[in-house]
Amino acid sequence: MQRAEARRLLSPAVLLGAALFGATLALASCSLGAYGAETRSDEEMPTAFFSHYSHTVVDKGKTMLELKAATAAAYELSKKMVLTDVVFSEYDTSTGEIASSGRADKAVYHTDTKDAEFSGSVRLESKSQDAVLEGEYLAWSDKDKRLEGGLESMVKISRSDGSAVSGSGFEAQSRSRSFAFRGSVEGRIESRIESAP
Repeated sequence: MQRAEARRLLSPAVLLGAALFGATLALASCSLGAYGAETRSDEEMPTAFFSHYSHTVVDKGKTMLELKAATAAAYELSKKMVLTDVVFSEYDTSTGEIASSGRADKAVYHTDTKDAEFSGSVRLESKSQDAVLEGEYLAWSDKDKRLEGGLESMVKISRSDGSAVSGSGFEAQSRSRSFAFRGSVEGRIESRIESAP
């Protein structure tokens, strides 16, 4: 696998989608009383609990991002928000079309660091870059602008042309627009030959 070709599979739009997903979770945190949450006596009770949660970000009258979750629980002391059955869509404000989308069985957003963890069935898709990222666990580090999977969890990156790479120990750097696998990796990359004008 050529590193230059690998860079094309995971675009900044996919990483931006993950970052926007985390940022949206930050906007959702609040400090209402706990409702409907069941916890053990030694666990922190949520300060707010929502069912059928929905959050929309609008700028200059245009929808930029929509986030929906089956449940959302805010924890003020541990500075986190926990969502289940999460889906989001980021929109191209010039066309109104979906630019990227994603889903996860569970998301934990840390309101103090803006870091986020996605688990269960996780899928991020960039329509403009024709790239899909799938895995069972992904973590976003806002400070480092890094998206990574666990050393033992598999992540797959694919495109509609049949290109697909999967492996363990996934790590993507937003700043350098590159990714790598620290563990085993396998896959196939279809080369795009662009003709000169």
